[in-house]
Amino acid sequence: MKGDALLDNQRPDEALQEFDAALKLDPGFLFAQVEHGVATPGPAGLTEIETAAAAATNLPEPERVSIDAALLARRGESVATITKLQRLTEIAPGYSRGHALLGSFLLNQDKLDEGIAALKKATQADPNNGAAQNTLGYAALRRGDTDGAIAAFREYGRVMPKEPNAQDSLGEALLAAGRFKEAEEAFEKALTLSPQFWSAHQGIAMARYYAGDLNGARDAWAKAKATATRNGDKMSVDADVAAASLAQGNIAQSLKLLEASAQTEGASPAQKVSTTVLRAQTLVVAGRPREVLTLAAEVIKAVESGQFPPAPTRNLRRNALRPRVAAEAQLKDVAAAKQTAAALAAEASTSDDVFARDAMHFAQGALALASGDFVGASAHFTQCSTADEWCRWYGVMSAEKAGDKAGATAAREALLKLYGRSQVHMIVRAQLTKKGA
Repeated sequence: MKGDALLDNQRPDEALQEFDAALKLDPGFLFAQVEHGVATPGPAGLTEIETAAAAATNLPEPERVSIDAALLARRGESVATITKLQRLTEIAPGYSRGHALLGSFLLNQDKLDEGIAALKKATQADPNNGAAQNTLGYAALRRGDTDGAIAAFREYGRVMPKEPNAQDSLGEALLAAGRFKEAEEAFEKALTLSPQFWSAHQGIAMARYYAGDLNGARDAWAKAKATATRNGDKMSVDADVAAASLAQGNIAQSLKLLEASAQTEGASPAQKVSTTVLRAQTLVVAGRPREVLTLAAEVIKAVESGQFPPAPTRNLRRNALRPRVAAEAQLKDVAAAKQTAAALAAEASTSDDVFARDAMHFAQGALALASGDFVGASAHFTQCSTADEWCRWYGVMSAEKAGDKAGATAAREALLKLYGRSQVHMIVRAQLTKKGA
């Protein structure tokens, strides 16, 4: 239970220590084995979950359903995970964590109303469920309600006063509202509670970046990378710095940083390929489509080699096809764009996953751009979820080219309303606010 609480509060390394302790007391404790796998990155974690799930057939239904949900989640089958978690909340209605997990997955699939309802059930079952309160705060941010998010995160801090993630989340909401100094203070408080909470340094970097203190931001990113213990987290910081360089118009520096990140000692093949995708996205912004196509082909070749588990295979393929179709649109290669769009449409037709749906609409919009159909492009881009800021940015550009000034202005204002703590938001905000955008 201590491990679960740490895991829910974004502290996986500490959670692993608790799961290790539980398994030392009982090596056959399957649920602890599953949670240990959840906290373990990469294929090793997936294998651990699969092994425990295969041995769980005789467990009571609530525990077995929880394990099945964890396995589906790790395989990237979000819709099936939601179905399992819904079953869990039916057979164990008093299990607060089940409602909280369901709410989190519903939000990730852009089902905000359903997600909020599940999260409220979690807090009703356990008023001290800080993780549920945390996710309610992010639901408010998804709706552009910074006041609601700040209130939720303050409540999170009240019920869990020693939890650094509560202050980190509060900092993110203050950042979104443009209250950069207060945001930095909240991130600093998170580090006071836990000096190893690396993402608070990353939050400080974002606050300083948006406030115009680029040197201070770089210093904070350096501390974030030095504090992080996992390769994926270190490479995420690299990607932040690369995105900041791209946002500042330094394309060469951005590409250099990403190429260096791919050489991170101990980085997995999937992490290295993910960095190639980021390089392709950078070149899309730079307007160098032929180089994008070369990198996308590298990713597709790696994906088709069969070396990755199902979820990374699916995600990497989708994430490579998006910059590829964007490059094909830049080249006005309608035939190629039609093929890429068809591939993404085929995936979306067999899945209710929001990420597959967004990729389909992005590709259809890019195909319309390649054909010079700006009205049709805008219609597709506006169907992407609000969380897909890259797609929404293309919606702004398409509306402008279609002569829809009102639509372009509304879409632009929606994207610029909040300051996002993400690489994509840094890039999109820079593109929308630069001279002549």
